[in-house]
Amino acid sequence: MRSTSIDALRGIAILGILFMNIPFHANMLLGYVSFEPMLTSDKLITLLYSIFADGRFRTLFCLLFGAGLAIQYESCITKGIDTTVFLKSRLHWLMFFGLIHGVFIFGGDILMLYSLSGLLLIRGLTLDTEALLQKARKFLIIGCTIILLIAAATLIFADMSEQVLRGTQEYKESVALWQGNYWYQTMIHAGFSLGIVIASPLFILWQTLGLMYLGCYLYRVGFFTQGFSQPAFIKVASLALISTALCIAPQILMDNIASEIIPLISSLSAVFMALVYAHVVVKLCQTKSTAVNALAAIGKVAFSLYIMQSIFMGLLLRWIMPEFSITASHVDYLLLVLVYAVIQILMATLYLRKYEQGPLELLWRMLYNKGFKKKR
Repeated sequence: MRSTSIDALRGIAILGILFMNIPFHANMLLGYVSFEPMLTSDKLITLLYSIFADGRFRTLFCLLFGAGLAIQYESCITKGIDTTVFLKSRLHWLMFFGLIHGVFIFGGDILMLYSLSGLLLIRGLTLDTEALLQKARKFLIIGCTIILLIAAATLIFADMSEQVLRGTQEYKESVALWQGNYWYQTMIHAGFSLGIVIASPLFILWQTLGLMYLGCYLYRVGFFTQGFSQPAFIKVASLALISTALCIAPQILMDNIASEIIPLISSLSAVFMALVYAHVVVKLCQTKSTAVNALAAIGKVAFSLYIMQSIFMGLLLRWIMPEFSITASHVDYLLLVLVYAVIQILMATLYLRKYEQGPLELLWRMLYNKGFKKKR
């Protein structure tokens, strides 16, 4: 039986991750390029993103991915089938989808990294809840320490004079090279997506793996049904508030900070903020509201919508209206994401009236079941 809270959280993650990805859908090489001087609205939205969005939705995805592996593991045990062979088949095919997505559509792909982390997690699924929590703590401490060191090094050694600014000759040349040249775009996407996976042991793999272990633990202790106890929630919410305040302090206190640093330091507070989001949604799911049902519908077809986001935004921002990214501010991107969020909610709701699974979910299921039967 599907978990409404997990589906709803997955729906929030799918809708939310586009807020951070959309400038890179327009231009993977440059992402969002600041105006000079920086717009007041951009400063405000960047700050709000650091508090409420940066890293929060990726963290939710990691937690849910771990919980999903725990659910599949239990299902395999119940059916009496080989858990390792079955889960490896699922993850290998997901990695294949991620490879196609990352190379030919969007270099910010998360599927390959999640598949790799999932393969490392399989053996840990046999652990008891206390051991899962210990593994989660261990990998999160390692991952967060590495990220802090990278952020500190970037802060110390980053040369702000080399930062590309909107309207400069370097910016115009880069945009001209990017737009209308699909094979150049493919090369950049491939470099980013494969580079993330290959270099992940040096920075992001450990935090991702720790979050997945945490997701397994939370599922097994019934978090996605009950949420935190009141004392535990107060503790997590306090840590979220303190860590977020520490993460946004450099943006407030420093006039000019390298844009690469913001997502790094925000990913630390994201661990606690994502847990706060998850708790609130679990509690809302107990009310069975219309909003929860709409989010759950998104979550049921999340894989299809994730790939569709990349295809639609790639076509729109790189081919149909490439001039948009040249003049767009954070406000413009925000409005575009909000409009597309409404479209996704309508699409998911209407689609599920006739079908039980999304098209890519169904294809993935067919492929990994076929692969499992062959290996068995």
